[in-house]
Amino acid sequence: MKLSSKVEDIKGKEKPRIGYSFFFNFLKRHLDIHYTVFKKTLMFDLFNRWKFFLAMVLMSIIPVTWILSLNASYLTDQSSLNENLGMAHTFFSYLTVMPFLLIYSTASLISDELKSGTLVLLVTKPISRGEITCGKYFAMFIYNIMISFISLGFVCVIAFLKHPFHDMISFFWTQFFFSLIVIIFFGTITMGFSMLFRSVKTAALIPLMLLLIMIFLFFIVRPFLMMPSSYGEIYYEVFQVYNYDLGYHFMNIYTWLYEALVSGLPEGMIRWLQSWGIYTIEYDELFPEFEIFNKTNYQPPHISLLIILIFALVIFIIGFIIYKRRDIS
Repeated sequence: MKLSSKVEDIKGKEKPRIGYSFFFNFLKRHLDIHYTVFKKTLMFDLFNRWKFFLAMVLMSIIPVTWILSLNASYLTDQSSLNENLGMAHTFFSYLTVMPFLLIYSTASLISDELKSGTLVLLVTKPISRGEITCGKYFAMFIYNIMISFISLGFVCVIAFLKHPFHDMISFFWTQFFFSLIVIIFFGTITMGFSMLFRSVKTAALIPLMLLLIMIFLFFIVRPFLMMPSSYGEIYYEVFQVYNYDLGYHFMNIYTWLYEALVSGLPEGMIRWLQSWGIYTIEYDELFPEFEIFNKTNYQPPHISLLIILIFALVIFIIGFIIYKRRDIS
C-alpha cells in the first residue's frame, strides 16, 4: 500500500503544470525558431551587398531619370510629385521591376533547398515545416520592404533636390502602401510555387508568366475589349473580364489609395487609368471637343484587394499542403 501510494505521488509530481510559465516558454521556443530561420534566410539566402545595390538601382533609375528630365520652367509652387511621377513610378518600379526582383529572390527559398537536400538538415531538427515556411516568408517580406522603403526614399530626396514639390509626403505613403500589396501578392504566390516544385525555374516561370499576362498582354488587349462592338456591347463588361484581370484590380487599389491620401485624380492620370479599365471617356454629342470621364466602378476597391489576397492565399495554401506531405529525403 505504501509503495503504491509513493508511485502515485511520483506520478502526480511528474504531471506538467500548465500555467503562464508553460505558455511563455512555449511561445519563446517558437519565436526563437522563427527568428533563427528568419535570420538565416535574410542574411544568407537573400541579402547580398551587390544584389541589394543592383535592386536599388533598378528600382530608382527610371523614376530618378524621369524627375531630372522635368523642365524646371514647367514646375511651379503648386507642382505635384504625384501628378508628375505617380503613375510612372507605380508602373515601372512596382508593377515591373519589383515583381521581377520578388520572383527572382523568392523562387529559390524552398525549391532550391528541396533540390539540393539542405532542407533535410532542417527537418531533422526540432523544427516544423510550418516554422520553416513562416521564417522564410517574413524574411522575404522584410527584405523587400527594405528595398521599397530605401529606393522610394532615395527618389523623394532627388525630387526634393530638383524642386520643392508640395505633396512629397503623400507621394511617399501612397507608393509605399501600394508596394506592400505588390510584395504580399507576388511574394506569396512565388513562395507557394516554390513549395510546389523542386525546380527553381518552374517555381519562377509561372509567376513570371502571370506577370507578363497581367501587365503586358492585358495592357495591350484590354483597350480593344473595352471598345463598343457593332452591336454596342463592350466585351470587357459583358464577359466580366475585370473579375479575372489582376492589372485592373491593382490599379483599382492604387486609385483608392490615391484618392484617400492625396485628392482627386488629375486628367493626365485619368487618361492613363483608362488603359487599365478604371475610367472610360465619352464625348458630348453637342460639344464633341469636350471629354467626359466616367469611372467604371466594376468592383469596389476593397473587393479588388480581397480578390488579390484570396488568389495569393489559395496558391500559398495549396503549396504548403503539398510541401507538408512531401517526403524529403
